Amino acid sequence: MGRPTAADPGGARRPGAPRAVRWGALLFLAAACSGPPALEVGPVAYSADEVSLLSEIQLALLADITALGVVVAAARTDEVAAPFVERELRSLMLQRLAMEVAAEDAGMEEPELRAAYARSPEPELVVRHLVLLSERWRPEEHRDSARRRAREALERARFGESFESLVAEYSDEPGAAQRGGLLAPGRKGSWVAEFWEAASVIRPGELSPVVETEYGYHVIRLEERRAVPFEEVRGEVLERLVDLPSALSRAQDWAEAEYGALRVDTAALAAWQAGPGLSAADTLVSWPAREGAGVLTAADLDAYVATLGPEARAEVRGGDGGPALGVAESAARARLLADRARRRGLEPSIAQRAAVERRWALRIQGWAEALGFATGMRPRAVKEAALEALGSERQGVAVARSELEAVSGVLRTLVPVSRPADPTR
Repeated sequence: MGRPTAADPGGARRPGAPRAVRWGALLFLAAACSGPPALEVGPVAYSADEVSLLSEIQLALLADITALGVVVAAARTDEVAAPFVERELRSLMLQRLAMEVAAEDAGMEEPELRAAYARSPEPELVVRHLVLLSERWRPEEHRDSARRRAREALERARFGESFESLVAEYSDEPGAAQRGGLLAPGRKGSWVAEFWEAASVIRPGELSPVVETEYGYHVIRLEERRAVPFEEVRGEVLERLVDLPSALSRAQDWAEAEYGALRVDTAALAAWQAGPGLSAADTLVSWPAREGAGVLTAADLDAYVATLGPEARAEVRGGDGGPALGVAESAARARLLADRARRRGLEPSIAQRAAVERRWALRIQGWAEALGFATGMRPRAVKEAALEALGSERQGVAVARSELEAVSGVLRTLVPVSRPADPTR
């Protein structure tokens, strides 16, 4: 299980975050109002009467909440996660690339690395599990119920009932029943610490006690323990043998030399900043073929900017050329180094990708549940749930609202938001 971005554990309002709107009877009245749309979020439209009490900040938040509801209803949450998954995986590649460059500089040979690994191989665990989702911000009665059901499932498993059948009956994890609770093979760091530690101390075929993590309560059965092939953990072996500060210093020197190959098309970048006239395939930054040519296109920069916060996005799009140039260079540097890493065979492992994807899937699922969205909802149901979520003061809803800012840019690329008519103030 992966570790999500930490939320405010006390549910306190972040500086600048809009307070919940007290709707009360207004929600009923607003649902009955009609008139020209003042806010459109994909297929969901709000009239001026429905949003007339909202500030600009609250309107933007309502748009984000509604966009998430539209995406959840259409079963497109993987598209929300995709750019953030790729960003995390690219970061992993760049860390390993730094180690590889440092090892080359230090003259380390392959036999030395393999011998070091053979002395202390990395374990990989194959497990099945069931989980009763109940995050720590849930009400105590919710957590007590989840804990009790997890213990009940464990007792039934200990008395010989099929673990796969118990997974189908108890587990809240999406798709768990079809997989019998089987997870992608895990390594240290790919699951949260409590889950890994519990799985590490049992033998194949054994069951763990009920394990509490930030997601809820788990019961784990270890299926297999094996050594990870050296080729898949070469980066970790390098981390053991290479001094990290010196490695980063050497890698930075190498990277700076690589960055010198970047060529920014300032005219194309200005056209990109000016608006939608530029083709998505047009090149903004390029680099020559010394180790393989590459480009950063307008579409690539759009995807990169979508993962930034709202203030950074606005500055890049609406400011002078400086911020846009800086962001374009940052995006191009990351892409160039990722290309260099791939050419060296430094792609993230299947387990690493699965762990990152799983972490994001669970995070978005948590937002959807807290805000009242479900797959297959019709636009009116999405609208009603979004209005209720905007006005709710429940801690879980407040946390989900505040965390949506991180994916706002991507939501806006997936679900068009427009203001055909300004709401009456």
